[in-house]
Amino acid sequence: MGDDALLPRRGLGFRGRIVLGFVLLLIGTQIATLGIVGVAAERAVRTQLGDQLRVSERVWAQLADASAERLQESVSVLANDFAFRAAVATRDQPTAEVALLNQGMRIDADVALLLAPDGAVQVAIGPEDDADTARAMAPLLAQAEADGRATGVALLDARPFLMAVVPVMAPRRVAWAAVGLHYGEALARRYRGIVGMEVVFVEDDGDHVRVLASTLPDPQTAALRLSRDAGRAADGDDVDLALDGRRYASHTFSAAQASGQRVRVMLLADLDEALAPYRQLRDQILWLAGLAALVAAALAVLVGQGIARPVQRLADAARRIGAGDYADPLPVRGRDELADLAGAFNAMQREIGQREARIRFQATHDELTGLPNRGHALGVLARTIEGARQQGRNCAVLILDLDRFKEINDSLGHAYGDAVLTGVAERLRAAVRGEDLLARLGGDEFLVLLDDADADAACERAHQLALVLESPFLLADTQVRLEASIGVAVYPEHADDAATLLRRADIAMYEAKQQHRRVLVYRAGDDEHHLRQVSLMGLLRHALELRQFRLVFQPKVELASRRVVHVEALLRWTTPEYGNVTPDEFIPLAERSGMIRAITHHVVDEALRQAAPWIADGLIEGVAVNLSPMDLVDGELPDYVARRLQAHGVPSSSLVLEVTEHTVMRDVEAARATMHRLRGQGVRLSIDDFGTGHSSLAQLRSLAVDEIKIDKSFVSDLGNGSDDAVIVRSAIEIGHNMGLKVIAEGVEGPESLAILEALHCDMVQGYLFSRPLPGDAFVAWCTQFQREQAGA
Repeated sequence: MGDDALLPRRGLGFRGRIVLGFVLLLIGTQIATLGIVGVAAERAVRTQLGDQLRVSERVWAQLADASAERLQESVSVLANDFAFRAAVATRDQPTAEVALLNQGMRIDADVALLLAPDGAVQVAIGPEDDADTARAMAPLLAQAEADGRATGVALLDARPFLMAVVPVMAPRRVAWAAVGLHYGEALARRYRGIVGMEVVFVEDDGDHVRVLASTLPDPQTAALRLSRDAGRAADGDDVDLALDGRRYASHTFSAAQASGQRVRVMLLADLDEALAPYRQLRDQILWLAGLAALVAAALAVLVGQGIARPVQRLADAARRIGAGDYADPLPVRGRDELADLAGAFNAMQREIGQREARIRFQATHDELTGLPNRGHALGVLARTIEGARQQGRNCAVLILDLDRFKEINDSLGHAYGDAVLTGVAERLRAAVRGEDLLARLGGDEFLVLLDDADADAACERAHQLALVLESPFLLADTQVRLEASIGVAVYPEHADDAATLLRRADIAMYEAKQQHRRVLVYRAGDDEHHLRQVSLMGLLRHALELRQFRLVFQPKVELASRRVVHVEALLRWTTPEYGNVTPDEFIPLAERSGMIRAITHHVVDEALRQAAPWIADGLIEGVAVNLSPMDLVDGELPDYVARRLQAHGVPSSSLVLEVTEHTVMRDVEAARATMHRLRGQGVRLSIDDFGTGHSSLAQLRSLAVDEIKIDKSFVSDLGNGSDDAVIVRSAIEIGHNMGLKVIAEGVEGPESLAILEALHCDMVQGYLFSRPLPGDAFVAWCTQFQREQAGA
């Protein structure tokens, strides 16, 4: 026993074991705490990334829907365009191709197609293999055949495109029009800019995964192609991918289905980057744990408790954010790393909420003006109609289109055009009532939705809005004057659904523009008139080559000598389908279709050809031809007129070109330039329909015309004791004081003729002397008239 007492003490004593046990307990607690923090942090990160990935998937759905809707709207606008439908119906392929190309460029589309009713490719802008294109588009055409239109993905030239297909009706279906957006690098980069994650487009046919486009760096993209887990990710499993030393959390969803191939969108969130802040936090906690172990075991326990609670709050916050609740921020207590982490969570929550709000706003509003876009407006209109139906109220749609906006855009540039559109939006926003909806439909078209308004109230509001735009816009020291044409359609009087009401307001707007009216309400039958115009525009393109145009001639009699001095050449059009079509109907169609230049050239040439022998024989002194507004901005017209005068051997002073007062005032500067060139060649110029326009005497003098022609509306009732005699006397005195010849048209009775003679009018024209006659009949009439005057 005594020897045992002398043995040296081995191991730790009780105190040491207590200290060691306490320290080990503290270390174990700290290790467990670190494990909890690590698990909670990674769980929070993955929850956050999962939420972001799901939000990003919804963003893609909104983008895809918006892109599909934009493509549908664009190709629908093209398919409803008069000129395009006419070109397709009449197989005018060059015009259809130009319209297809212009519409595709306007919306930055990557492909544009015109397909026959059986699916054969007629025009292809983008794809090279027509047979492959027809096969790829067959499923979409079948869907469009069943649903009236279709949107989906097709593989053209082995590349995926989001396609929108609509029928071209004239009035039956004559073709399919389609435009498409490429699922390529540009779209991937745009999507990444919105969601802040790497984006990869892949094609999965069940056996192989092919990368179509990627925003990953090249090494990571190459690694993705070789990854064994890429197939699982493409199948929809949310797996982690190790790509060239970086870890990514993946989420894949289907973009669309087409031709047996699957085009999918793969989102990749960088796990290393997302976990970096938490690794820093872990290191800081380790340092604190070591310091706490050296200071006191009690402090270690407190630190452990202090860590567990904030981590739980972070996990709760991650779950709340995952559920879409971004309202309540985390409480930030203290100034340590956990407080920084709570602040980072709050910042993340705030940024996600703002990003979702921004995405929702962009999906429903116009980027330039900030106004609701067409899709949003259609939704509001549908809901307004439903509310009006339930409450027995009216609602009205106003479609406002700016006149001559294209000229402003072309002459001053797109920056000025955008500034004009912004200014128009600001004025309209200030003018509409709080309960009204103002939206931009696209281009220079705006919509105003009036709840609880009938046709009279809608017209009154439309006139007020038109007046708001008439004050000049001052942009960069340049004054821009605008006018607007407004179409009005009312529920339930004109339509009982949103799409039809919008279309009929649009038709009314086009009718207002054609009739030079500020506001026009849709009228029953305008749809048929619309289709008639489309058909006439198609026939008009072939009228010249089919020799359907003819000229008739009406004499102008000089009152002093009672001689036929001039004759006016008037154009007539006869079609097998519609019979005689009046100039008041087909001339505006020719201007809108771009045919007016060729028709004017034909009339000038034919009038000079027929009148040349009459002038040479002394039967008349000259022939008059009417010009359209677009002729005055045709810089080649003076040269063409000079060539035809020389070809037919007619003196330039024997040609009179008549332009209306309204035509000149549309663009005074352009009209002045063209008219001065014509006048310099010796051609005589006449202002037709004088007294109905808005020109000033100073403007009239600057145009250097030779004669004015008093409008027949002032002449026809002269003999009935009307007040028009005062207007006619003033017009004659103005003309004579300016050294101009004065002609009165529409003379139908001897009383009117006697008054004009008393007022010393120079020449007259009207049914009192002769109706417009064919060339041979005019020669016979003129010979007989001259003989009668000589005998008298």
